[in-house]
Amino acid sequence: MTMKINLGCGRRYLEGWINCDVVSSVRLDQQFDLNRFPYPFDDCLADEVLLDNVLEHLDDVIKVVEECHRILKVGGHLKIIVPYGKTDWALQDPTHKHFFTEKSMDYFRPDFPFNFYTHARFEVREARLYGDSQTILHKLRNALPFKNTLRYFFFNIYDGIRFDLEKI
Repeated sequence: MTMKINLGCGRRYLEGWINCDVVSSVRLDQQFDLNRFPYPFDDCLADEVLLDNVLEHLDDVIKVVEECHRILKVGGHLKIIVPYGKTDWALQDPTHKHFFTEKSMDYFRPDFPFNFYTHARFEVREARLYGDSQTILHKLRNALPFKNTLRYFFFNIYDGIRFDLEKI
């Protein structure tokens, strides 16, 4: 049986997952604080862990990723969705404590030269920038050519990043 854990589920309850959050006012399966370690899961238990727009709110990114590494099976996937550090989505929310680019999770790669502050090792399978399409301005922006180059010069070219990390 596949074990999937949705950390910081908020109002996004996923069927077939263990949905966890700190607040009891949302539908969830387990209530605990993601800033307190260890999480109430055994080692090497999960096939997949999801952090959907959660990591930027937590106190210690490295400790959270290490805890996810602990509870994942070898070959398990850590899926992280965060606002792109060069967007209003990241900067306008006063509860955001951390900002991310498409290179932020390289820190956990085995070949990264500055990974000596953590034991958690992942293969970065995906670090994909994406743009939302909620408004006409988003849709127009998403049609721009050369977005991948423009992101170096302008803010708000992308809105978020989807990471897929595989435990090695």
